[in-house]
Amino acid sequence: MRKIILSLVILLFGVSSFAQNTRSAETPKPPRAQYQAAKKEKKGFFDFLKKKKSTDLKTSQEETLAFRKRVSKAYAENAKIDRKVKKVKKREAKKGEKFHGHKRPPKKRPPGKQKFCNVCKIKH
Repeated sequence: MRKIILSLVILLFGVSSFAQNTRSAETPKPPRAQYQAAKKEKKGFFDFLKKKKSTDLKTSQEETLAFRKRVSKAYAENAKIDRKVKKVKKREAKKGEKFHGHKRPPKKRPPGKQKFCNVCKIKH
């Protein structure tokens, strides 16, 4: 009987040594603050001269309206760029140019050193 009790005690101590220690467990990080339309501004030296903007929180409808305005503005800008690129391509097709708006072929750089070209809107 003593051997059984002794083996159970040894077994319990062995199992408990592999158990998780609650003191060493990391506490979970708190969730990030939700996005609000009013963000904190950096304080400068001459802030007392500036007009203060209202920091009222916007409703979800106002936030979605502002988001849609930003997206439509971005679409308009992208469409404008696309129109310019199409004009350049038409011009090239008429002239028979092969260098995407360049008079001479652009310099070829290694992939790590390539730069974005504003003329032809590609990296080379």
